[in-house]
Amino acid sequence: MLLQLLPLVLVCCLGYGLKRVGVLGPGEAKTIGLLLTRLVLPAVILKALATATLTPDLIYLPLSALVVVLGLTLMALVGLRWLGWERARAGALITTFPTFEGGAVGYPLMLLAFGEVGLSRIVLFDLAQAIYLLTVVYSLSAWFSQAGVTPRAVATRLAQTPFFWAILLGLVMNALGLDHGVVLSLLDIVASSFLLLVLLVVGMEFEVQLAGSWLYLLVAIAKIGGGLGLGWVAVTAFGLDGVERAAVLVGAALPPSLLTLFFTQENGLDTRFAVSLISVAIPLYLVVMMPLLGQLAP
Repeated sequence: MLLQLLPLVLVCCLGYGLKRVGVLGPGEAKTIGLLLTRLVLPAVILKALATATLTPDLIYLPLSALVVVLGLTLMALVGLRWLGWERARAGALITTFPTFEGGAVGYPLMLLAFGEVGLSRIVLFDLAQAIYLLTVVYSLSAWFSQAGVTPRAVATRLAQTPFFWAILLGLVMNALGLDHGVVLSLLDIVASSFLLLVLLVVGMEFEVQLAGSWLYLLVAIAKIGGGLGLGWVAVTAFGLDGVERAAVLVGAALPPSLLTLFFTQENGLDTRFAVSLISVAIPLYLVVMMPLLGQLAP
């Protein structure tokens, strides 16, 4: 498994190196990010769900995600009472801590380890988290900024998120048995660039504030460790095994979603905290997950 993951790490390093030497800058990173979120990632999700074999017992995947995100939210709220941080940093923590970066980190790992079946399983797991992120987390982020939030704002956020519609359309296509060859071939072409683009973006976004780096490491350990523990609780309670168990454990320990960067920026929260936490959590997650995937993968 280490040899399989090594190319992913090298592409991330390439993205970081290209940023450092000035070949790729913030403008290019934004363009690649838009391509991923509005075209490539929705295509990956749509194809994975449209072609997967789905059974009623797979409902335990989004239910497991709900167990994890609710548990992580509770951990963050309890931690904030103890930490006593000012509102901008506290808002950044509650925005990032309960979320998962499935598209940039979890999806490539499951695709690499388990193929299309693994990808479809983590997409289903991510369904509950995506809805939670775009509703509850978005509302908490706005509340900590004292900007206020309305049901209309939440509905608008959902409607403007392409991967949310890709999940719904993929489930509908699967239920109706729609598998037109031309559509799937088109999705294949678009999705083929997924790994390269997403790993370049992860490398380009890597940035850690050295001052107080121990704090980001501790928070990342708490998030990954807490998520993994809650994931074990979920797979045990629901009796999951095989690819489904792997999807829950890989998903539950994921670093914070990159979308939370936009939430912190939009609401005037501590964006540097969010960037540094994500940058520390991604390599830490890979260190934790490499030996675990070796046990979970066939």
